[in-house]
Amino acid sequence: MRVRKSGNSKTLSIVEYFIMYGWLVFVLFPFVWMISLSLRETKGVFKTLFPQSLGELTFENYIYLFKGEFPYRHIQIHFINALKNSFIVTIIAVIGIIILSILAGYAFSKMKFFGRNANFYFLLAGMMIPAQVVMLPLFRIVKMLGIHNSLLSIIFPYIAIGIPLTTFLFTGFFKNIPDSLIEAARLEGANNLQILLKIVMPISKPVIAACLIFQFMFTWNEFPLALVLLQKSHLYTIPLEITKVQGQYMTPWSILATAVMTAIIPVIIVYLIFQKQFVSGLTAGAVKE
Repeated sequence: MRVRKSGNSKTLSIVEYFIMYGWLVFVLFPFVWMISLSLRETKGVFKTLFPQSLGELTFENYIYLFKGEFPYRHIQIHFINALKNSFIVTIIAVIGIIILSILAGYAFSKMKFFGRNANFYFLLAGMMIPAQVVMLPLFRIVKMLGIHNSLLSIIFPYIAIGIPLTTFLFTGFFKNIPDSLIEAARLEGANNLQILLKIVMPISKPVIAACLIFQFMFTWNEFPLALVLLQKSHLYTIPLEITKVQGQYMTPWSILATAVMTAIIPVIIVYLIFQKQFVSGLTAGAVKE
C-alpha cells in the first residue's frame, strides 16, 4: 500500500532540498574560487571573477611554488622547507597527544585512584584557557629550557594544548566499554597495559581516528604560537611561510591561493583516509541500547 505525500510534506521537502543545496553552494564557492585563482596568472585575477576560457588556466604557479621563487615581484617562498617543518611538528605532536590521552583516558575511566575526579576536572580546565593568554609564560618557559627557536618549542605546547580535549573524548568513549569485559581480562591474568593494548585499543579505532583528524587539523593550521615561538625563517611552518606572500600595499592573490591550496591537501588526504572511522567516532555513544 503506497502512502501519498501531502502537499505540506512536498513543500517541506522542497524547502529542505533548497536549503541543503544552497548551503552546499555557499560552502563550495570559496573553495572553487581559490582553485581558479591558483590556476591563473596574477594579471588575470583582477579582470574577472572566474576564468573565461580554459586557455587562461595554467599550472605555472604550482611549479614556481615548489621552485621557491615567483617571477612576480621576485617573491620567495621556501615552501618545501616549511612543508617539512610542518610534517615534523604535526606528526610528533599528534602522536604524543594520542598516546598520552589514551593512557589518561583509560586511567580516568577504568581505574580507581585518589583524586581521580579532581584531576580530571583540573585537566579539562585547560580547554577553557585560550592559547593567547599563555603565550608570554610559554615564551619564557621555552627560553628557560633552552629550546627557544627550535621545533621543540612549539611541539611541546601543541601536545599540552591538545591533551585536555582528546583525553575528554577518550574518557567518554572508554566509559562505554563494559566493565565486565575488563574484569574478565583481569581474571585471565592480564595487566592494565595488556588490557589497553589488546582489548581497548582494537575497539577504539573510531574515536582514535576522530581525535587524530581534530589534532592534525589544529596543529597543521596553528599560527599564533608558531609566530611567537619561531623567529628564524628556516623553522617556519606552512602558516608562517604563507604570510610572506602578503605585501604591504598589495597581495598577489593567485600566489596566495596556490600556497593555500597546496597546504590543505595533506588535511584532505588525512580526512579521506580516516573518513569512515571519523564519522563512527563522532556518533559513538550517541545511542544506547
